[in-house]
Amino acid sequence: MSDLSKYSLLDEKVQKCPYEFYSALREKCPVYRMEDTGYYLVSTYDLCMEALRKPELYSSKLGFRVNEDTPEVTKIMEEGGYGTEIPTLVTNDPPTHTRYRSLVNTAFTAQRVKTLEPYIESVIEETFSSIANENRMEVVSEYSIPVPMKIIADQLGIDRSGMDKFKEWSDAFVEPIGNLVTPERQIEIAKLMVEFQHYFAGEIEARRNSKEVRDDILGGLMTARVEGEDPLTVKELLSILSLLLVAGNETTTNTLSSGFLLLCRNPDLLDEIHMDPSKAANYAEEILRAEAPVQGLFRMTTEDTELGGVFIPKGSHVNLRYASANRDEALFENPGVIDLQRKMPRRHLSFGSGIHSCIGAQLARKEIEATFKFFAKKLTHIELCKSENDIEYQPSFVLRGLKDLEVKFVRR
Repeated sequence: MSDLSKYSLLDEKVQKCPYEFYSALREKCPVYRMEDTGYYLVSTYDLCMEALRKPELYSSKLGFRVNEDTPEVTKIMEEGGYGTEIPTLVTNDPPTHTRYRSLVNTAFTAQRVKTLEPYIESVIEETFSSIANENRMEVVSEYSIPVPMKIIADQLGIDRSGMDKFKEWSDAFVEPIGNLVTPERQIEIAKLMVEFQHYFAGEIEARRNSKEVRDDILGGLMTARVEGEDPLTVKELLSILSLLLVAGNETTTNTLSSGFLLLCRNPDLLDEIHMDPSKAANYAEEILRAEAPVQGLFRMTTEDTELGGVFIPKGSHVNLRYASANRDEALFENPGVIDLQRKMPRRHLSFGSGIHSCIGAQLARKEIEATFKFFAKKLTHIELCKSENDIEYQPSFVLRGLKDLEVKFVRR
């Protein structure tokens, strides 16, 4: 146990490379209470799944917040006209979660995603062709951010000209997740959230006034109907849109960037996917498994319980460490290796599981698969422009995302 005490999720070095810590957790104490935070970390696949199967005991609604709203933040949000965000999907439990999920499912269908492949390929081609330097690319800013941003803007039916502002809003929503934020920055974030609310409330109002029904996700959410359930209100729509904005770009951005880094570390993968483009789908799953963009999410216990032989009191914050479960040797052979032949490649927990499984998973998969199919076709070689020691990650103990990634490559 003493070996574990030298690690902390708040440590920048651990955030950069947490996998030694995760391995030690799985071996020594799969349910571990971190003294410096009070969180219970759940690190093995089976125990994460056990908790995920019991939403009544491990609540998402009671949830977790690193930063409590200050009176100034509450005032800004209330005076903004729409108040603080209401719990809909991620921070909710049945039965109210069931209503939201069923309504959103009518707008975010698998059939819609299936028809998007040619469109996604065109966005990828357009983005890569616009990069001025033919042999180098700053992956994060030049590719991994703009591709998901364009796609989510188009799918929501929002003009791309506002993409810079969408990104600013998205970053503001994400920043408090896994980070302590100063009171001054909390106020700035609250103002950005109000901007977001007014922008999308204006879009909703304009569509309602025009009586226009458009074939996009926003239009689908506005017209979503489920028998016996009320349609979504404006406040509910705004809450769901904020989740889609973040889930639709932030985590996909991080996964794409990680995929390029893994290609630099495993250069033979380019040729392997080039020879058999169908392997791009398995590569997408391996990136998601090995470099989970969401390292873990929180639950709160609704009563005293026991998990993995460890007593957990009622009201405890439990962090289901998906990124550790994804490297659990009991389920994944050679978990640190990127294996395009891996059996059951979708068994990872990077999209969660059960009632809170990610609603945008299929769209994200398409974007990631199409990206690396495209680059395997275009490139023969890719490598880092700086040393591994210089690679930096955004500070967070919940999300995993590179700050930047400069690469150079050789075209086919």
